[in-house]
Amino acid sequence: MNVRLRIPPSPTGLLHIGTVRTALYNYLFAKKNGGTLVLRIEDTDKERGTKEYEDDIVNGLIKLGIAGDEGVHVGGPYAPYRQSERTEIYTGYLQQLLDEDKAYYCFCTKERLEAMREEQTAKKLPPRYDGCCTGLDVAESKKRVEQGESAVIRLRVPQDREIKFNDLVRGENVFRSKEFDDFVIARKINDPLYHLTVVADDHDMEITHVIRGEDHISNTPKQILIYRAFGWQIPEFGHLPLILNEDKTKLSKRKNKVSVDDYLKEGYLPEALLNFLALLGWNTTDEQEIFSMEELIEKFSLDRVHKGGAVFDIKKLDWINGEYIKKAIAEDIDGFYPKIAHFFSSRPQAEGSTPIDPVLIKKILQDPDFAGRFKKLSEIPEALAVFFEPLPDYSMSLILNEKFKITPEIGKRVFQKAIETAQNLEWEVGDNTQTQTLSESMMELVEPLELKNGQVLWPIRVSLSGAERSANFATLMVYLGKEETLKRLGIALEKMN
Repeated sequence: MNVRLRIPPSPTGLLHIGTVRTALYNYLFAKKNGGTLVLRIEDTDKERGTKEYEDDIVNGLIKLGIAGDEGVHVGGPYAPYRQSERTEIYTGYLQQLLDEDKAYYCFCTKERLEAMREEQTAKKLPPRYDGCCTGLDVAESKKRVEQGESAVIRLRVPQDREIKFNDLVRGENVFRSKEFDDFVIARKINDPLYHLTVVADDHDMEITHVIRGEDHISNTPKQILIYRAFGWQIPEFGHLPLILNEDKTKLSKRKNKVSVDDYLKEGYLPEALLNFLALLGWNTTDEQEIFSMEELIEKFSLDRVHKGGAVFDIKKLDWINGEYIKKAIAEDIDGFYPKIAHFFSSRPQAEGSTPIDPVLIKKILQDPDFAGRFKKLSEIPEALAVFFEPLPDYSMSLILNEKFKITPEIGKRVFQKAIETAQNLEWEVGDNTQTQTLSESMMELVEPLELKNGQVLWPIRVSLSGAERSANFATLMVYLGKEETLKRLGIALEKMN
């Protein structure tokens, strides 16, 4: 069997994390089984859908590398792949159902339907269509519509039939047709609704597997009824667990960023985001957590997909992204640098800053003292700003650390000796072969000053970084260079005076 799957997003919002997770699982299943993935746009919601949203979705999936093999982005043998361009096709199918008396026109007004539901609710009955128009004469109904009377189209649901399907994730599901009323499949002959369009598209595009969120489970029996009405082959279905907030509620933008672009703009790598999303509802038989795309394709299977909701753990995403950043820096710093360059260029430059030096940045990032420090690309310019921007105007109290019992007198002695020692040393900016020498030279101040390590090293590090947390003092000295190091030590000495 030629395995074919589809991603059918609706362009009513930005590319959503949940859409990407579903697209990824479809992509992995297709590639694992030598199949084809189709990207289709369901743009029949004219009120909320926009071209901008469609572009965001399509471009985002392309950027992530999971847009698939056919569809709106590349074309293919089953075009058009946009529902708004397939209206004539749907009209033909609707007419077929009407001609075969498997669907019928319903002329019930909105007021009548609302009154009917209110009465059913009052009697504690499930609200459902009462079949008022099911027996109308077909020719008469057609004439009324041609004369301009408003009517929806309902599917004739056969009574007391079993609707069974084996969910590839959740196992066997059984429904009875008597649980459903004659549901609406079109507002009018040229205005089809979701259930009709999705079934028609999946049939025409020869989709063999439908993998989607568990919120579609209730749609599946209705769609199977439409497949049966046409006598079409029914695809296999698999329904994925929802992505949840930490409080186990459905993922929402009120509690998490849900747009993929938000994460990419913040400095999450596409491959790290996909790795994280793959683990949101699926796991391997071992404890592996970092995967290449090739490994994901090889190991993915629907029988390892969880049935329960998957909690979106931002700390886990940060960790995975940090691992990808560390690996990229270690393996290909030249290829990695362009990914962070725009984060530097978009950072406002403080007055007195030195030009960004890519060579120096690459050296700093490869320094062991920075390895594994970054969780997001956006953190890198801020962490490295100490080497390119003027020293911040920090408070003297930052140096006078109570834990180390540093007094102004101690600080003064430390900075005097540190300046004297640094003046007698020679090193170039970025010459990390001198890191050990600089470290040992400052450490040697401890004994003659009759102080503890922290009383010497804390003031030096803070004076160079102007911050409570930073790289160690020797690393700062190396990448600041001798001139800037002496300047910053001198500023600290003035503070002590």
